[in-house]
Amino acid sequence: MIENGFQIGEALVGEFPEIAHIDLIIGEKKGPIGQSFANSLSQPRMGHTPMLAVVRPNLPVKPATLIVPKVTLRDLEGAELMFGPAQSAVAKAVADSVEDGIISKNSVEDLAIIVSVFVHPRGRDYQRVYRYNYAAVKLALRRAMENFPNIETVLEEKDKSMHDMIGFRINNLKKPPYLEVAIDIPDWRRVEGIIRGLPRKDAVIIEAGTPLIKRYGVEVCQKIHQLRPESIVIADLKTLDTGNLEARMAGDATADVVSFSALAPLKTQERFIDECHKIGILALMDTINVNDPVKVIKKLNSKPDIIELHRAIDQELTDATHQWGNIGDIKKACGKDALVAVAGGIRIPKVKEALSAGADILVVGRSITCSKDVNGSARTFLMEMGVEEVDQFRIMTDF
Repeated sequence: MIENGFQIGEALVGEFPEIAHIDLIIGEKKGPIGQSFANSLSQPRMGHTPMLAVVRPNLPVKPATLIVPKVTLRDLEGAELMFGPAQSAVAKAVADSVEDGIISKNSVEDLAIIVSVFVHPRGRDYQRVYRYNYAAVKLALRRAMENFPNIETVLEEKDKSMHDMIGFRINNLKKPPYLEVAIDIPDWRRVEGIIRGLPRKDAVIIEAGTPLIKRYGVEVCQKIHQLRPESIVIADLKTLDTGNLEARMAGDATADVVSFSALAPLKTQERFIDECHKIGILALMDTINVNDPVKVIKKLNSKPDIIELHRAIDQELTDATHQWGNIGDIKKACGKDALVAVAGGIRIPKVKEALSAGADILVVGRSITCSKDVNGSARTFLMEMGVEEVDQFRIMTDF
């Protein structure tokens, strides 16, 4: 069924270098798809000449299908791949979709299809080019006609899935608890050793501590990501002024989370949070030396994503007690999705107490970073936290 004049389908099938990626639109000839079809055929772009999908020369497929190459055809080999196996695969997939009932026979004269086809310039195997493109076009057509995906699938998968071309999954901190390893050591050689020693777990977050950033600049976040592309990296700026500027600087340096101080002027905090959300990173409120974080949060028009209840290192040395405050009130003031981190002297005996109080993130520094066995110490914390891993290698069956 075609809704609102057209439907959209997409599919990625196969392996490099013959991998096939298909984007397509199927819709009524009398609507915008028919107009686009005619415009594309009559006004070709250099190197991206559109062509009709034909079962064989002199036999165009029905519904009428236009193939638009995604890659500029620069030589005869590339043209042969497109005009040969790719063109044939598209036509056969469309015809088989009609025969299989994916597209109604009664509607073929009323519909038009525009298929954007990717054929890698280094592809050489005609069999694979044909088979991958056939499968991708047929899958994309089925998805288009079934209006796949629905919004529930998109919202569920956005925090679980991994895009093949970037090689790592974006972790949006949706499955606490997390272990945040705070690295305050201003010595990159030691920092590099610590990062390499940490378990490669989704639950491990890496914090570029304030002393580390002051020594090497916020670009140290990028260096950490080069070692651990899959890990969340926090830039602990504790911003007090120029909120939007510092948030943007940290985001440009690839930080995933950036901290500001709850002692900053309210306007600075709001501009900081707004800038973080604008560029797609999380804003963390550091409550060091703030007695009533809830009071501050309620005054903000824009709310932070993470609130860190923080005892300073200097305070840890003279005060061994922990005051988590009312974490429930903090979350209520921020919204249901807000996370609460606790920092300052977290040791193994305090893990369950902090989690029971409602903490989502445990910030641990020297107990891990100064340990002779960084990996073992971190694993001990994770085990005490009862962390479960997200399966990044699950088989996707969304056909």
